[in-house]
Amino acid sequence: MAGQVTMRRWAGAMAAAWLLGLTAPAYAAQTGPAVAVVRQFQDTLIAVMKVGKSLGFEGRYGRLMPVVRRSHNVAYIAELTLGPYWGRLTVAQRQAFVHAFTELTVATYAAQFRRYSGQAFHRIASEKVAQGDVLVETDIATRGRKDATIDYLLAPTGGHWQIVNIVANGVSDLALKRAQYTAIIHRKGFPALLAALRGKVVQLSHGTVKG
Repeated sequence: MAGQVTMRRWAGAMAAAWLLGLTAPAYAAQTGPAVAVVRQFQDTLIAVMKVGKSLGFEGRYGRLMPVVRRSHNVAYIAELTLGPYWGRLTVAQRQAFVHAFTELTVATYAAQFRRYSGQAFHRIASEKVAQGDVLVETDIATRGRKDATIDYLLAPTGGHWQIVNIVANGVSDLALKRAQYTAIIHRKGFPALLAALRGKVVQLSHGTVKG
């Protein structure tokens, strides 16, 4: 089982590396500042969940927005998700997409982490990857469920660390979104993608989907 977890994490890290133009990770010692960013973000998620019911969706969303902006390089992630299509957008279109992408990111967290039932995050390790980035590996334990792996790829931005990809149970969120979003643009165009993101935010706020 341990070998399977390691292989899933390796696959997730490789997917992240491919998207970011990196080479395979070089395993190294713990990297304090990057780990601290992840722990602070996860601590906030737990704190929000503990009062999630009383806060409601809008309250959770409001609490999480500044934390996500601080801990995630959302603009960079948004650019990466569109791949070659990013360069074809106007400045106004890019701004609109980053705004919608940010709202969807926060709305997804607000919907997924809505109530507390004994969840606890556990940091496992951090690994240095090419170009100075760091992969922070964590587990989330929930009573009555098998632990899930949530790993974070962080890059230095403006003197501090920010999350640029999340790999959950071996699946790269960045790779998944890139496949989905570029497919929509290819078939229906950019306006349809923007509408899809905005529509998903509305669904999350109404509880019709969980993210």
